[in-house]
Amino acid sequence: MTTLTEIEAQYNDQNALDALITARKTLKSAMCELDRYISRLEGGASPADKASVMNWALNHLACNIIPNLRLDLIANAQAQYTRAAQIERSAA
Repeated sequence: MTTLTEIEAQYNDQNALDALITARKTLKSAMCELDRYISRLEGGASPADKASVMNWALNHLACNIIPNLRLDLIANAQAQYTRAAQIERSAA
């Protein structure tokens, strides 16, 4: 028979895993996007074109990566583990 504590532990583990997988996917996607900017920079015909590519890259880094990492999900998973640890300590 599965106890409530075991079910909560499985739930916490799945949430943590999902949060980290989401962050990894975001970082992989960001790396692919940066590779595209590198290619465009290398193919830039003029300093103005290259400046535009660098602006696009900066914008991508500043605006797209951090919000899409879903740090809130990682923080929530960490909080669930902390709560479980506190309950475990108080039960001992």
